[in-house]
Amino acid sequence: MDRIVEFFLLPFAVAVITYWLFKKHDEWSSRKQYSLLDVAIMNCLLEEVENGIKIMKNQQNSPLPTKSWSGVSTIQDEVLLRIIATAPKKNANGFKPQEIRIHTKNYFEMMSVNWDAAIKINQTQQLQGKYVEAAEGVKSMLEECRYLLENNAGAWFPK
Repeated sequence: MDRIVEFFLLPFAVAVITYWLFKKHDEWSSRKQYSLLDVAIMNCLLEEVENGIKIMKNQQNSPLPTKSWSGVSTIQDEVLLRIIATAPKKNANGFKPQEIRIHTKNYFEMMSVNWDAAIKINQTQQLQGKYVEAAEGVKSMLEECRYLLENNAGAWFPK
């Protein structure tokens, strides 16, 4: 019986534990890498939103920048999973990070199109107040997401 434990059960247990630890390590490494990728995506989107806010505040007859946006797939499923995993369940004010796809879609696909249409008829003043406020909300949500993802990328055991 001692030989069974020594030659079969103990090596089997060590193999199972080693396999599990390597699998967990790979999973944590993958999460860190996706969090770093996510930070880069947030930075691109943030730059365009910040420039859009400047354009709207100055009432420039210029289209809002949208080059980083290629539809909701811009924020990949892995990105969204990292954000959902790291975001607090309750968010006191502003847009929730978990709703990032909705609010970025609204900014890039609705607001930018409406702003461009308002430029053509010289009616940007009508949109400016509401749109600047909404864009500021998108900006703060993106900043919060970037902060959460940076912290996750630096964590020992990322979510």
